[in-house]
Amino acid sequence: MRKYLHFVFCWLFLAISAKAQVLTGLDNLVAEHFAPLRGKHVGLITNQTGRTRDGRFGPDLFAKSSEIKLVALFAPEHGIMGTRPAGIESDTLERYDSVPVYSLYGSTRKPTRKMLRGIDALVFDIQDAGVRPYTYLSTMIDAMEAAAKNGIPFYVLDRPNPLSGNRVEGNILDTSLESFVGILPVPYLHGMTLGELARMAKAKSWFRDAAKLKLTVISMTGWQRSMYWPQTGLSWIATSPNVPSFENDVGLAMLGATGELGILSVGIGSDFPFLRIGSRLMIQDEVQRFVDSAFQHSIPLHPEDFWATTSAGTKLYHGVRLLLPPHLDSVPAFYAPQFLVLQMMLHDTAFRASFDALPSSTNARFQRVTGMYGLLDSLRRCQEMAPLIAEWQKEDTAFEAERKPFLLYH
Repeated sequence: MRKYLHFVFCWLFLAISAKAQVLTGLDNLVAEHFAPLRGKHVGLITNQTGRTRDGRFGPDLFAKSSEIKLVALFAPEHGIMGTRPAGIESDTLERYDSVPVYSLYGSTRKPTRKMLRGIDALVFDIQDAGVRPYTYLSTMIDAMEAAAKNGIPFYVLDRPNPLSGNRVEGNILDTSLESFVGILPVPYLHGMTLGELARMAKAKSWFRDAAKLKLTVISMTGWQRSMYWPQTGLSWIATSPNVPSFENDVGLAMLGATGELGILSVGIGSDFPFLRIGSRLMIQDEVQRFVDSAFQHSIPLHPEDFWATTSAGTKLYHGVRLLLPPHLDSVPAFYAPQFLVLQMMLHDTAFRASFDALPSSTNARFQRVTGMYGLLDSLRRCQEMAPLIAEWQKEDTAFEAERKPFLLYH
């Protein structure tokens, strides 16, 4: 009897553990022996992040399956293995084993009719970063449009939003600023998975021929909206060269927009990308003001000089490093504080002179990434940020209500 009870207890423990375990869309597709795709000729849009919970690579699993035929692979920005630097385009036709790999970050950003020849199912499986400007979202939307145009069913193998499904922050994209670093009218931090965004984009007709698209989302199991990445138990695979860890992804959400200004370093080219912010023009007294500011009450800052290597060479920057707390729910805001830091920096005369001399092209790039007009001018005039942040919060509240019908997880 005791042995029997021990067996039952162990079985229940394993069952509960398995239920709580986060399994991605790819995990669930493999567990179903590719049943939703059975008999289809598949094109797979993926990169190095397209792996199962136990580390198996999606293209290998698709190629070995007897239920489907893998016809072609499609790679987003950074390439199929995620090693290409940001912004570097490629039209080179590569191969993974014997399967052709087409680039979707070159002269075309969406699969062409020629690329889609012989394909009757297009599958998307890439881990997103959770911020609107990250280009994998744009790759998915463009591919959905191509699939709709060519009458090809589209499947999304869903993955977690690493920044949780509850953190919604920042302005909604002004649609007149739509670009490859801002393709949907959603907040900067949208708190949605790519599967959920695909459902919303189709229903809202946010791309051409949306109504024609046959969309299927292979959902996750075990994921909850309150989860940040570490709570999923999944291994982090560098989503791009400057996001080698989850901490860098949080830094991207916090500092990525100001990194577009050029006169700042956000740690790109150092050993802590997106976890530092500094300038070659700052002086130590101004750096100390960061640390003594109210900003540190939400995110601890540590004064730090650092070297960063860019195309202009290796240079010394004076600034601070973000020290992320163990519980991110204790941080009230990810997105807005970077602009408050920038306003503090503008009190430094040398930095202000360089900031005022920024070319107009910088403003255009900043507008595309932030998805709004006038922010740079407001920062330049050191206008009070509170009213603007309050307006963003109103937009976010409205968006959270708008997105509800498309959410897949609680």
